[in-house]
Amino acid sequence: MKLCEFLRPASLPAARDNLRELGPKGMALAGGTALHFMQDHTPVTAVDITHLGLSYIRPDGDFYRIGATTPLADIQRYRAPRWAMHEICRRIATHQIRNISTLGGNVCRVFPWADLPVVLLAMNARMVVYTGHDQELGADEYFKTQPAKRYLKGDLLREVKVPALRSHHGFGSVKVVRTAAAFSMVTIACVLELDGQNIKSARVAAGSAIPFPRRLPSVEAALTGKEARAGVFQEAAAQAGHDAPWRGREGMSTDYSRHLAEVSILDALERAASFARERT
Repeated sequence: MKLCEFLRPASLPAARDNLRELGPKGMALAGGTALHFMQDHTPVTAVDITHLGLSYIRPDGDFYRIGATTPLADIQRYRAPRWAMHEICRRIATHQIRNISTLGGNVCRVFPWADLPVVLLAMNARMVVYTGHDQELGADEYFKTQPAKRYLKGDLLREVKVPALRSHHGFGSVKVVRTAAAFSMVTIACVLELDGQNIKSARVAAGSAIPFPRRLPSVEAALTGKEARAGVFQEAAAQAGHDAPWRGREGMSTDYSRHLAEVSILDALERAASFARERT
């Protein structure tokens, strides 16, 4: 994209009006770290949304509300009971990029290597999209296809509602990279609910080694009702191929991607179970 002009609206409705008027010649801009990957030279007007009061983290009952322009570094630093989002944010890119890259920028247009959509799918988060009024979408619906399509007519992400982890619930995530700041080779996230020694419910999601982030229902089904132990986790991880078309990339064969994903699923499940046991 070639940025030719900047607008700085005073409110979210005004920003939406600007974008609707500009059509394909306008784009919402916050951190701007994704511009490097948008290689065409189409001239556009950037609508700056960084001064609209959308940078915040607020506990609200059973959720944490995270504003769309909240930098990843703020999410990484935040600590509170029943909060786990910092676990994945500290492993995204470099500290310099986390200082400017925003939550919205990571979930409004999803690149193949994106980590946060995987976590939000596992955590059953809810996206609040401003369409003239607030529309709330569950992660399963929101990430069913490329979210960027939702914003072509000027709508804007207001915030993400991340459920607070309840007692007996555990979160686990694994991101495999070649070097610390590299894009993910595979990202796995999961939330387990334990009832004694057994798994009452499970949400497991994957990304990076597949074309688009998605949940793994065959893995979830293989876990539900079973004892939370390594053998069960390993058997469940082996079911992931029924849900995800693993692909080779960055010198990895398809078989290696599958193996790496299965090992990462096992690791994430063990972390989630350990987390849940500590919170019973």
